[in-house]
Amino acid sequence: MASDQEKALVAPCGIYCGACRRYQARTDKALRKQIAEQKGVPVEEIYVCAGCRPMRGRVKMSGGEPVCDTYACAVDDKKLEFCYQCDEFPCLKLAPCLDWAQVSPHNTKMFSLILLKKLGIDALIEKYPDILRKYRQGKKPKLGGDIQL
Repeated sequence: MASDQEKALVAPCGIYCGACRRYQARTDKALRKQIAEQKGVPVEEIYVCAGCRPMRGRVKMSGGEPVCDTYACAVDDKKLEFCYQCDEFPCLKLAPCLDWAQVSPHNTKMFSLILLKKLGIDALIEKYPDILRKYRQGKKPKLGGDIQL
């Protein structure tokens, strides 16, 4: 069973921040250095993130200020825990960022929310690192049929 701290890292849009390299780099200096080398910038310039909920939707990677539109809609306006609980789900706020389609986990929002709704938060947290790995390797299911996890 996932801890309360892990559950707090599941954003309203279904993304599990605990699997994000920018979140993990908060405490992993080697990872922070690796990201800096990949980006070609000094380690001090690497943005590390505390997660969507702890930052109340003000994640730099999604624009920082003002608050993320998806977070504001679900949490601030509609007082929901997750987007799938909304009567308007799915909506266009959950559409993928097409220009980042091959690198951004934000493109997995709908997929993550469906898993969250169907499997629950504990299963999502358990399976998310593998889901993200498969996504980044281009092995995310593409066509109909049941998804094998």
